[in-house]
Amino acid sequence: MGSSGRTEQWRRFLSGHRVGSDLKPAEALVERPPVQEEHLPLDERTPYDVDYDRIVFSSEFRCLHDKTQVFPLSTSDYTRTRLTHSIEASCVGRSLGQLAGRGLKMQDVKVEPSHLGTIVAAACLAHDIGNPPFGHSGEAAIQHWVEQRLVAPGTPERSSPFKSREEWKDLESFEGNAQGFRILNRLQSRERRGGLRYTAATLGAMSKYPRPSVLPGGRASEKARVSEKKFGYFQDDRELALEAYRAAGLREREEGVFSRHPLAFLVEAADDICYAVIDLEDSAKLGLIPTKEACELLDAVLPAPVKSDARPPPAHPETRMAQARARAIGVLIQASVRVFLEHVEAMEAGEWETPLVSARDDVRLPLKVIKEHTRRHGYENERVLQIESAGFKTLGGLLDMFAAAVVTDAPNREEKKLRQLLPLELFQRSDAPLRGEDIDGALARLSKYQRLLCVTDYISGMTDGFAVALYQRLSGIKLPT
Repeated sequence: MGSSGRTEQWRRFLSGHRVGSDLKPAEALVERPPVQEEHLPLDERTPYDVDYDRIVFSSEFRCLHDKTQVFPLSTSDYTRTRLTHSIEASCVGRSLGQLAGRGLKMQDVKVEPSHLGTIVAAACLAHDIGNPPFGHSGEAAIQHWVEQRLVAPGTPERSSPFKSREEWKDLESFEGNAQGFRILNRLQSRERRGGLRYTAATLGAMSKYPRPSVLPGGRASEKARVSEKKFGYFQDDRELALEAYRAAGLREREEGVFSRHPLAFLVEAADDICYAVIDLEDSAKLGLIPTKEACELLDAVLPAPVKSDARPPPAHPETRMAQARARAIGVLIQASVRVFLEHVEAMEAGEWETPLVSARDDVRLPLKVIKEHTRRHGYENERVLQIESAGFKTLGGLLDMFAAAVVTDAPNREEKKLRQLLPLELFQRSDAPLRGEDIDGALARLSKYQRLLCVTDYISGMTDGFAVALYQRLSGIKLPT
């Protein structure tokens, strides 16, 4: 494909269409009327700047301040949470996007590097917004609860709340990525279709797995495809997902199954870089890994000429650690952009399936050592495992209480009380707006699958601390004060 054809394709990748709106998919940027001197200036932000700002000001983004990154309910003010991780990943993502944009321009693809930087930065801010309390342990808790308590439709001698295997699989394989898409497109500004109506470009860039929980024909996911490793949207949000991915020009391999947006590889790289480097730094700060050892692991990422720098390292351990972290991130950014530009045409065609940090042995191998070291000494630290286990039981206990209360059509006295504890807004939908109904009336409008999604919306949106406190109060471990 020539440069003009690629430029046109990138105009679709950078689509400014606001998903859920009644407007037809538009170009990435819309000409603004000239500003009259006697009036205040119009908003000079690009559509991607607006996306970025909407994420920052959302309550779901703020809740990340008390959600586990690696060390749950940490007593240290230093260690990262999902919020600080997302902000740091966003900074790395902006650099990746801008450098990639400059490289594309050198290939005669007419894009604005700053726009790519903002899209990737916004997608990085939102990439973990759907994670439940206690991180991946929280996802596993929801999956385990569904596996133990609910069954797929057609199961002999047991009734199912689901009408299709796809509905059951959405919850049996509950996925924070799909929940993130749901938050942005349905749970924010619930009363209108598309929620806060983000651009197709931002939604495409944040979607690592643009596919449903069940692939067409029930086939198994293609192991060689990184984009099929997990799923990215629930059946309840399918219509919005198809609109977003089609507007962004993603290749549709099968009905509802898409190749990744090229910028999603940069978002993934920003996340990979940050969690590998930063989790190691946090482990060192907490004394789980010696600082000298952590610095040596980071130095192994650097190319030989930098490693042999004759300047003595800083004497202060924290300064030494910060310097090693900064240099490693800088090298990883450059390496990721090189891989991106070498293979971007395959990404444009929907044929690239390798994470950027895994495509070169000089990056992949030292990062593999770092991740394994952090896993053994950080992730599997005794305190971390104890709290993750407690969090697992906490989420399971909350699901036991609230799922039973909303799924039944004839709640008992205790279930009625639990229903009253759920915020009425939880059941607000653009396709079934509330008009003065109480909780019972709101539930009557929804299928049992949708009711269960409302419960997972509620529980996965909790912070770690709130989930623990609520479970303790409702189970009688600790009475309300």
